[in-house]
Amino acid sequence: MVMKPRKSGARAANIGDIIEFKTPVGLAYVQYTHQFSPKQGELARVLPGLYASRPLDFAKLARPKELYFVFLILNRGLRTGAGQMEIVSNQAVPECATAPPLMRHTASFDQFGRTTRWRFISAGCGLTLPELQRAPLTFELTPEQKKLSIHQIRPAAAMLKELARGWTPERAEEFWLKDQAEAAVREKEKAASGAASEKGMQHYLYIPRKADAEEAGELLRRRGFSVEVRESRADENWLILATNAPPKSGEQMGELRDELESLAAQFGGEYDGWEAPLDSLAGGPGKGGQRAN
Repeated sequence: MVMKPRKSGARAANIGDIIEFKTPVGLAYVQYTHQFSPKQGELARVLPGLYASRPLDFAKLARPKELYFVFLILNRGLRTGAGQMEIVSNQAVPECATAPPLMRHTASFDQFGRTTRWRFISAGCGLTLPELQRAPLTFELTPEQKKLSIHQIRPAAAMLKELARGWTPERAEEFWLKDQAEAAVREKEKAASGAASEKGMQHYLYIPRKADAEEAGELLRRRGFSVEVRESRADENWLILATNAPPKSGEQMGELRDELESLAAQFGGEYDGWEAPLDSLAGGPGKGGQRAN
């Protein structure tokens, strides 16, 4: 896969940088606050408001309490974001946002993919088994707990969508239900049209523990992947076979690869590459399947 060169003047983000996202409904801003692990993404605070034009006072912009924190695949987005995001300022991180925030993290799902239990962890948690076992659990969130940031990783394209539609942690289930309903409608329309289903791009992730593989698989289902979890025939790991439509560009493929690598790393596993039919990659990221063995 050949990546496009970084835009002239673009650089890797530094702590305190304010990044502008050009959404379809206005300009949105996040501030990069923490880096815990390269595979975990960059933690950023989402600043309130959408703007018709770029603010003149970024120090003032950075002062209010954030809407929430989120892990982003930030630096790749800055390199390949096609002008949709850029660093526009660097400001001191407010004192109230310097400590790693407490976040909620999905502990289990029901058969429909809805979270049934949450655990509470620090953003700086390495997501190791001992750390997760020590984390407090709850079946039902209080109104205050619903406002806690959700421990998840978003690529730039997904973040643009969520900023544009006003996603917040307390509205997460509302938007999830909306996404599920829209996906069901698309499936019905596809079935009614009699269109033959095309084989998509298959991604291979290997996770040591079955419970972790099931959890990672459910996170991928929420992203629109068709997922199968089974024992690996090659070793003692569990295989997650995730299938989705191939990305439309090399930039999107690179971003997706980073997201899948980060997801696998969260559960102590690894992303082992992808396979896809040649004809599905026309104009896409490469030629034929590229799966590591």
